[in-house]
Amino acid sequence: MEMDNLKNFIEENRGGFENEQLLSGHKERFMKRLSATKSDPKIVFMPYWAKLAIASAIVIMLAIPVFVNNRITKLESGEYYAQMLSEQSDRIEEMATGLEPGEKLNVESTLRQLEEEIVPITDQLPESISSRERREIIKGYYTNKLEGADRLEKYVASLITK
Repeated sequence: MEMDNLKNFIEENRGGFENEQLLSGHKERFMKRLSATKSDPKIVFMPYWAKLAIASAIVIMLAIPVFVNNRITKLESGEYYAQMLSEQSDRIEEMATGLEPGEKLNVESTLRQLEEEIVPITDQLPESISSRERREIIKGYYTNKLEGADRLEKYVASLITK
């Protein structure tokens, strides 16, 4: 409401605002205040190491989502766990090379049972489940296989030390 009153006052007295003479020295005082508030632009030189730090931070911030997304994709497809199981199987096979033929055959047979899948678990899961549920099911499935591989590895290690 007060704004309307001010607007009306200005409209009614426009002539006085346009024709009234300012006090002497007003322009000089105004220019002095204006120059005091203006600051000269300062050029800041950044050290080379600071530029590298900033560039590195930007690269890291851009790269993290790519790595996280890649890891989630590997977890959802079971590729991450399958790779862990494969590496563990390779270690067990290497350990089993010094076993007697019958024991070696048993170890290799057990490894095949742990590694081979006629129908991969990822193909057995319905599309209707969430990504989180999918990851949990796959994690549980491969956790059992990895625990079996751990027990087999300990068994082979015990045969070698006999």
